[in-house]
Amino acid sequence: MKLPSVDPWGEDWYAPDELDINRKRLPRYFDLLPWAVPGLVMGLVGGIALGRPALWSDELATWGMATTPWAGMFKVLQYVDLIIGPYYAVAHAWSDVGGTSDAAIRVPSLLAMIGAAALIGALGTKLGGRRVGLLAGLLFAVLPGSSRYAQEARTYALVTFFAVLATFALVSAVKKPHFGRYCGYVLSVIFLGVLHPIALLLLGAHGWVVFAQYRRQTVAWLSSAFLGCLPALPLLYLGNKQKAQVSWIPAPDGQTLLEFPNELAGVTAAGVLLLALGLFSLPLRRRAAFYTAWAILPLLGLFAAGQFTPLFLARYLLFTLPAWALLAAAAVGRVRLVWGLLAVVAVAAIGIPQQLAIREPDGHGEAGHELAAIIAGNSHEGDVIVYGMTDAGGNWVGRDTVTHYVPAAQRPRDILATKPSRADGNLAAEECQDVAKCLGGAPRVWVIRLGYARDPLTALDGAKEPVLRERYQVTQIWRPRGFTVALATLTNPAG
Repeated sequence: MKLPSVDPWGEDWYAPDELDINRKRLPRYFDLLPWAVPGLVMGLVGGIALGRPALWSDELATWGMATTPWAGMFKVLQYVDLIIGPYYAVAHAWSDVGGTSDAAIRVPSLLAMIGAAALIGALGTKLGGRRVGLLAGLLFAVLPGSSRYAQEARTYALVTFFAVLATFALVSAVKKPHFGRYCGYVLSVIFLGVLHPIALLLLGAHGWVVFAQYRRQTVAWLSSAFLGCLPALPLLYLGNKQKAQVSWIPAPDGQTLLEFPNELAGVTAAGVLLLALGLFSLPLRRRAAFYTAWAILPLLGLFAAGQFTPLFLARYLLFTLPAWALLAAAAVGRVRLVWGLLAVVAVAAIGIPQQLAIREPDGHGEAGHELAAIIAGNSHEGDVIVYGMTDAGGNWVGRDTVTHYVPAAQRPRDILATKPSRADGNLAAEECQDVAKCLGGAPRVWVIRLGYARDPLTALDGAKEPVLRERYQVTQIWRPRGFTVALATLTNPAG
């Protein structure tokens, strides 16, 4: 007699789902709980102090593109950032309607993360039951990393949403094959790829599961994946010609992997807890296979690629965070719901200090508000301003920060600028080469440097340093986070 096979990992067993007990007697709105509750929590948590942190360098790039006329934006994309040009188009279209305040420009990211949390709940329900879906969505929603990128005016939140949507669409398609379901999958992959081509690493995870468990769907999946990738291929080809702008990214190593939980989850302890819970589900072969491949394979793929070309940044892998939340939920889903909810509360509690930190005015790493207050509170009529154009961090950042945050009436004159930022295809402003002539006899000069500079004039690009050292004396220095701000006064006004 043939004995029944037993799953050595216990995947064929899971605890009764309190949300499924007496299902026929439960009101229909219980069907909404696994996705509606996480979406609501993500909206509440992510929306707190949405506009309080100042825009940092990358967000300022988004703001700059969104406030540049369409024709001017497309000219700039010919030289820089083409690979995320579609996101800039989304941000520009949104800003034309919703405005360009810090809160407004982040709304698309918040909405995307709300949608991602809800879809995680729906996906977890489809593969593991309502309880797993509810816990997965809630775990994702309370992580500081989710909040951080819900409040980031960049593409990562939208990519995360489409990664979850694509996975949900694929699960539906392979379980109940239908042309319409595969069309939904193709569309999801198209948006995923054009918003950030690196996220197409997710297809490796999808292929792994299809080949392992749904071999009859191999041709349908390969065809769908191929069609979904096509729109991103021109971006990859053209973006490869601009790879010099990411040349600063170091090759990943063991330390990179050790720091990955903190970078992904937003706080080390929460990330380690999430990964530890997820490890209990990694070996599972059926329900958790999508989560396992999704969590691991893109990480390994980008790590390997990063050895040959500068690509590896943890935020590029934000789209794997839902997989870790789903794996953790699959683990805690084996106990009673109340214990699972306590695990969610524990993760949320661990993340509270970081949740508060990322909502500080300098919570995104640059104190633009403080810089503006310093200039606005100390500027005089006749003041001028110069910027360090070769400082690490972006030659547009200082000028954009001042333009965005300092009121025009209190803004020192940008005396060296001959063309504004994002004009004639140039991301940075063009400046006067004859610094001595253009400065003239300005009585006071503000100097804006990125990062910490012990001496604000050291290594100031072009002829700025020698001219300023000869004519001016630095009288005051401020160091708001991410910047060095100095005020220099003319040493011989009469001369």
